Amino acid sequence: MAWLPMYLVEEDLKSLSDFLCSEEQISLVKSVGQGRWQAFSDFEISESGRYCLFHSESGPLPLLAKNQSDPDGKISNPFEGWQEKRSGANPTQPYFGAGHPAIFWLNARLKVEGKVGMSSFEWIGNHYARTGSPAPEVAKKWWGRLGRWVRKQSFKVPRSGALDGSGKEIWAFSSAMLEFESGVDRASNP
Repeated sequence: MAWLPMYLVEEDLKSLSDFLCSEEQISLVKSVGQGRWQAFSDFEISESGRYCLFHSESGPLPLLAKNQSDPDGKISNPFEGWQEKRSGANPTQPYFGAGHPAIFWLNARLKVEGKVGMSSFEWIGNHYARTGSPAPEVAKKWWGRLGRWVRKQSFKVPRSGALDGSGKEIWAFSSAMLEFESGVDRASNP
């Protein structure tokens, strides 16, 4: 699974949300009732949470059958909404099976016990390529575009120790960096 770790605070999340909302092929999938979901192209992400992002150019989303032995369907128009027939282990998140290449997850963790939390993007990517289900090229390109945008907005820092120390692996956005420089610590794990 592809993973893009970041340190964000409220101002950084606003910038990230604006970028995601400006991307024509990205929409936010939100709950509109128990087991009901809908994609929205106009959205705002402003607080900690796990967010489901749909990349519309990567193909249709599956509508999983109630019974695993039955054939799955397709969600005809995610922007009109749908009722899940089978939910996953976490009913507060839409479920498309073990992983779908049109879905990107944003885990926003702004503050954790007084520290700047470690946020991240997750994407199943080419995990199922060996089974004949590779990620669409448009999804790979968007993942690359997202990574380039994040890198332009941030500085790479280590999980702990000096900000300019070795082992740099997490992308810290500018407002998060200001907090670090003022003495606020950072979470070393999500």
